[in-house]
Amino acid sequence: EHEFLTALAQRPSLAYQPDPHGLFSARNAIVQYYREKNIAIDPSRIFLSASTSEAYSLIIKLLCNGGEHILVPQPSYPLFEYLTQINDVSFQYYHLFYDHGWNIEIDSIREAITPSTRAIIIVHPHNPTGKFLKKDEYNRIQELARQHHIALIVDEVFIDYPFEDDGNRHGSTACETDILTFTLNGISKTIGLPQMKLGWIIVSGEPQIALGAIARLEILCDTFLSVNTPVQVALPTFFEFRNGVQRQILDRIALNYNFVKSSV
Repeated sequence: EHEFLTALAQRPSLAYQPDPHGLFSARNAIVQYYREKNIAIDPSRIFLSASTSEAYSLIIKLLCNGGEHILVPQPSYPLFEYLTQINDVSFQYYHLFYDHGWNIEIDSIREAITPSTRAIIIVHPHNPTGKFLKKDEYNRIQELARQHHIALIVDEVFIDYPFEDDGNRHGSTACETDILTFTLNGISKTIGLPQMKLGWIIVSGEPQIALGAIARLEILCDTFLSVNTPVQVALPTFFEFRNGVQRQILDRIALNYNFVKSSV
């Protein structure tokens, strides 16, 4: 507790240095986080947000005009319905099904796509099912996105919490080089600090299209500058505690999971 509070009480927190991307020191800490996953990220492709909910809202504003729509998974939690409604955008469901594990029904994505579809949301791993995106699913979704010029919005806030290794599991989409992709994460789940209100967006995909999206997202983020300075300054220190915090969370999840299994 003391270390977290000390990280917030640093002198640079008193200086105001507005940047639509967020402070470079905070973005560089995120770069290091991905480097540990053997993923190279250019900090100029990172945008900080006050939460993943805000990140979703910014991306919806970026991609959609009023009346256009995005595809969201079902089952899911109601966040997407609220976010689309308050941004004057509609949504269509695609479906997950259970067959010795949860799977994406790719045909339901194909059938839901219309000329006004602007993005597909993927939650990886998915809430509430815990399903991680599979490599073959991602390849098929990529092909649909490519055919219809649709962006991908991939929520990876729980990606650091697998029970076990799985060779069929897709990794982070932060290094996508083809389809315009917005990869979301944040310290709410990654470091167990929802009260600190810091998330991020990584823009990737075909270089020219991604650069165009970055330029427009800079305008949106510069309009709000919503992330407070102390949490940005503290982020490199917060990441130092990530492994210990995640270990405690995983141990608790495993304990609960095993209790449920033993009770069935």
